[in-house]
Amino acid sequence: MNIRYLLIFLSLSILSSDCATSPDADAHTGTVAIRRSKDFKGFLRSRVIRKIDLPRGYHEGLFLDGKDIWVANGEGGNIWVVDLETGRVKREITPVAGFTEGVAASNGNIVATDWYEKKLYRVTIEGDCMVAHESVSFSPAYPAGVAWDGSDLFVIAWTRGFGTRFELLRMDEGLKVLERMDIQRIQEPAHIAWDGQSLWVTSWYNQRVYRIDKKSWEITGYFRSPVPRTTGIAWDGKRFWLTGTYGDLYQIELGLKTKGNEV
Repeated sequence: MNIRYLLIFLSLSILSSDCATSPDADAHTGTVAIRRSKDFKGFLRSRVIRKIDLPRGYHEGLFLDGKDIWVANGEGGNIWVVDLETGRVKREITPVAGFTEGVAASNGNIVATDWYEKKLYRVTIEGDCMVAHESVSFSPAYPAGVAWDGSDLFVIAWTRGFGTRFELLRMDEGLKVLERMDIQRIQEPAHIAWDGQSLWVTSWYNQRVYRIDKKSWEITGYFRSPVPRTTGIAWDGKRFWLTGTYGDLYQIELGLKTKGNEV
């Protein structure tokens, strides 16, 4: 390529990545960078309590619904409703768009992120179909995991370019972006869960799950995931559930001192 045209192309690319914002999402960018804490505790002990075999799919986010867990199936797939007692897929829900990443509930309202559309939708389930009633765009960013902590929605977003930027977006229930935080020291953050005290973020890249302190916005520890290409995570009140792109469902307990199927 002619060097003159190459320089013009690079300049335009940088300008477009810096200036492009969504017309729907709040353009405010915060200054918080999520880094390791000074007293970072590193590795947290964990153990696999249970495994549920899943059919072959493209597993993304998990959403706990009573005794069922929903498994979003990413590119071109339906959402599976898995009965946790039997381990069977008892229902399939047609998503609102072509690449469902995450599903969460905020005060009874269901929201879902879609990678292809770069949007977060507020939806209802009508029959076996997901129907959108409201949406917000994050373009040019791609939204992945989503979680609700009782007061805020949190969305993980990837903005691709010469170096992919990973962010944690804090939103209100009206789907307005309140704060944007750079995620540092977590490679390819995928999905997110709230355990009542901390946020937990999975890494698709290095098979780890990181704990984030919501007060300081610092990473305070991590545990190893038993599933390669870790994606979905959910908290059932006592333990975590994890899956991976082509993996099964795993129930994980932290803090055990006994020997067993440790990861």
